[in-house]
Amino acid sequence: MHDASARQVTQERGCGGLLGLLGASAPAAPSLKVGDQPPPRLGWNVNLNDYRGKIVIVSFWASRCSPCRKELGVLASIHKQATRDKVVVFSVNWQESVERFRELKRALKDVDLTLISDDRGYWGKQYGVRAIPHMVIIGRDGRMAAIHVGYGEGEFPVLAQEINSLWNRTPDP
Repeated sequence: MHDASARQVTQERGCGGLLGLLGASAPAAPSLKVGDQPPPRLGWNVNLNDYRGKIVIVSFWASRCSPCRKELGVLASIHKQATRDKVVVFSVNWQESVERFRELKRALKDVDLTLISDDRGYWGKQYGVRAIPHMVIIGRDGRMAAIHVGYGEGEFPVLAQEINSLWNRTPDP
C-alpha cells in the first residue's frame, strides 16, 4: 500500500512523532502486514471471526490526538452510510485511563461506533500500535487489507475510497 517514505511522511502529519518515541522502549510488537490474519480478539468481548463477510475497521485513537478526534466523525459517517451488515467499526481508545475512557464514552453516546478501552495498550500491542492514529482495515475475507499509521485528515477521503473499493471487490472463497 504505502512505501516506507510515504508512511514516514504521514506519520509526521499525524500524532506519530512523540507517541512513536514513547512506544520505542516497549517490548517488540508483532510485525503485522497486509494479507495477515489479524489477532482474533479485540477487547474482552469482540471475536473478529464473528464479522467475516463484513469489512472491519479497527481504529486506535486517543483524545489528545487531533486527527484521531476528527476521524471519529468520519468513521461514524462511514458506519452509518454502509450499515452494520456491510461495515463494522471498532474504535479503540489507546493508552488513556479507564476514567477518561468513561468520560469520552459518555460524551460520544450519540456516535454510532463500538468503543473499546485499551488503557494499558494490551490490544494495541497485539496490532503493533506504536503511534496514533493507527487504522487496520480487515477485508471481508478476514485478512488485513490495509494498515495506516499517523495519517492526517487530508487522507480521510482516500481511506473512504479504499473501504468502498474493498466492498466492491468480490471476496475470495
